[in-house]
Amino acid sequence: MADEIIYSRTGTTDSNSISDNPESSAMISAILSSDNIINEELYLFRQWAFICECAIRHIHNMDTFATGSRIDCSSSPSSDDDQMIQIKDTEVTCEEDFKVNQAGNVMIMITKDSPPGYTLLRIYKLSDDLQRHETNSCLESCIQSEGAFYLSSDRYLRYVMNLIAGMDKYSPLSFHAGESLRHGPCVMLNYGDHGMDSDMGIALRCSAWPKESIEWISRKRKSNWPDEILIEKIKKMPCHVLPVGHPNSESCHQEWRFAFVLPERELIWNFNDVQIQCFVIFKTLKKEILDKISTDEINSFHLKTILFWLSEEIIHWDEVNLIDNVKKCLSFLNKSIQERHLSHYFFKSRNLFAGKLKDETVRTRLSSEILNIQKNILQCFLNCEWRYKYENGYLLTLRILLQEQRQSNFLEIGRTVLQITNWKFRRNKYTHARSLSMEVTMGIMFLQTNVDSLIKVAEEVADQLKDTLMGTFALKFLSIRVGMLCLVEAKRTADKDARQNFVSEAKWYFETGLEHDVLAATMYLLTYHYQARNYKVIGKFLTDLLCKRIAIPYKGTPGLVTCGNRKLLSPDMDETVTEKDMANENDVAFDVIFSSMDISCVPPAIQYECALLEGRCNWSFCSINPLVYVCYVQFQVAFNQKELEQQRFAVEHLKKMVLYVENGEENFIRTPVELHRHYNILGYCYCVMNDQTNAIKWFVKSLEACPTVGNAAAYQLCIAIYSSGYLFSNLK
Repeated sequence: MADEIIYSRTGTTDSNSISDNPESSAMISAILSSDNIINEELYLFRQWAFICECAIRHIHNMDTFATGSRIDCSSSPSSDDDQMIQIKDTEVTCEEDFKVNQAGNVMIMITKDSPPGYTLLRIYKLSDDLQRHETNSCLESCIQSEGAFYLSSDRYLRYVMNLIAGMDKYSPLSFHAGESLRHGPCVMLNYGDHGMDSDMGIALRCSAWPKESIEWISRKRKSNWPDEILIEKIKKMPCHVLPVGHPNSESCHQEWRFAFVLPERELIWNFNDVQIQCFVIFKTLKKEILDKISTDEINSFHLKTILFWLSEEIIHWDEVNLIDNVKKCLSFLNKSIQERHLSHYFFKSRNLFAGKLKDETVRTRLSSEILNIQKNILQCFLNCEWRYKYENGYLLTLRILLQEQRQSNFLEIGRTVLQITNWKFRRNKYTHARSLSMEVTMGIMFLQTNVDSLIKVAEEVADQLKDTLMGTFALKFLSIRVGMLCLVEAKRTADKDARQNFVSEAKWYFETGLEHDVLAATMYLLTYHYQARNYKVIGKFLTDLLCKRIAIPYKGTPGLVTCGNRKLLSPDMDETVTEKDMANENDVAFDVIFSSMDISCVPPAIQYECALLEGRCNWSFCSINPLVYVCYVQFQVAFNQKELEQQRFAVEHLKKMVLYVENGEENFIRTPVELHRHYNILGYCYCVMNDQTNAIKWFVKSLEACPTVGNAAAYQLCIAIYSSGYLFSNLK
């Protein structure tokens, strides 16, 4: 008994008040639905993935696909950021489907001597462009065997790992990944400071599915899931090969594994509410309980595979059957563990448990624990501590009330929870869509781009997602970025008429993007007016904004960094403003974001920040809190107009904003990579006012927060020290 893991089911809830009956099943389904674990959420992440992949394809010339828990409603604060990179200009084909006129690098799959689900890749031809990484990686990975050249999966992945590691060094210091590691067919980057890993699967596209997987298309299915329409859609999707061999194969270092990432993703996105809830409960139980016995034997892919198989058999996926269907998933898993066999969903002869679960003791303990869980699945799930979802306020409230009221009826408590109207729990769909669109379109900021590329992204998003909230807000952010690039072109253009056309276009694009968010979007238009020296317009805007006594939900820079820890911003910083004073819950504020390309059309203090972004391979932007930015513009206008009294007022106002953001609270992550820029802006303002003592103080604070060569404070500090005469006084 001492060796066994006994999972406590009495520490959180009273087992007498909870049972796995249809009414309780329907109640937990309703709770999970309130926490947005529903098909509608999957639809949002389909849009999220589409916009992200579209932006990367047109702007960065890469074919990537979002994968993992981020796109299936099962993410947690520590979930990996998974993606698959499809190598360009390289294709794998069946020998019988081979077309001589195929361009680029062409490989032929040779499956006859490989284990099920694996293949060798014989090199047929390589591209004439030997300078491209796509071709050079093939040359570096060639192995000759029996008169033919094959592509070594081991060598190929090592080449890509070195390539990715070389790029990562250009990121800001606190976003450096640790050493790139091999994780199966993926390159894993560990961002220790942020508590997450990034798995990048490296994939070659297949022009056709392997023969054995064709069976999936015509397979008989009791439940009619997936239906004919979905089958027709999926069979047109490509499969891929990943650089990893069968662990027990003599040719492991040469073999590649077939993967059906896009078909599997499409199946998940077509789950109904109960299917996705079943998966979330199944995964939670696995991570919370079964992982304590063995963390490496069972993974999320195994659980998805089981759910795929059962979805073909189970007819009733409705709320009252949720818990019963979870029980069926656990039974399927238990049987697979004991038999050490789980068939791949698209490639039936491939055993996903091959080489796993060798220890009989582990199998016995897993089986015993699964049987214990099945005695009361709902109670076990409610006792789980694993935070599988960021926004699960209803579920957590349910758990708290069950702890406090142990003798109360589960259904009564559940009904009480569902009646809660707390704004933190009830997610506003407009705010959520804005945040997701902001996060995904941030992909355009990592590298320098141009108007033509952005317009291509916008056209594709408009064509596919024009009637969706995410598409609408993504188009507004894209419009803002096009506006900034038009301003840049105006600065570069000598011809007066052409320059005026660019300026007019910039204003139009900024105004088109104004509704992207309630505050930051206006900051870009403010930048336009600053460049046009429309100081009266700026003054009126500042008066209107700073006299408002409203609270604005603040999202920082979603998915990347958050400048400050405050969940709510009040323009006038009136501490009496509360959540109840929110003028419009649809409004949300983001950071103001500038690219290295914007250096010619931003105010001077921001120019320092943009200048030091030049030359970074994959980090070409900086973000500023919108209230810090607006107060800085207030100062800069006063300085340009030589209004000394207004300068003093503005710099004190700016200091108040910087401290307000610095001392923020709640649960946001403080990230010195961006927070230090606020100190630099304040230090710059003191410097131009000839208050070198305060300037030096804030530049030193910036370097303490972010001691990197990319911090503009290092340069501004030298200027401030020189201006103060400190060096000369010491030399004397």
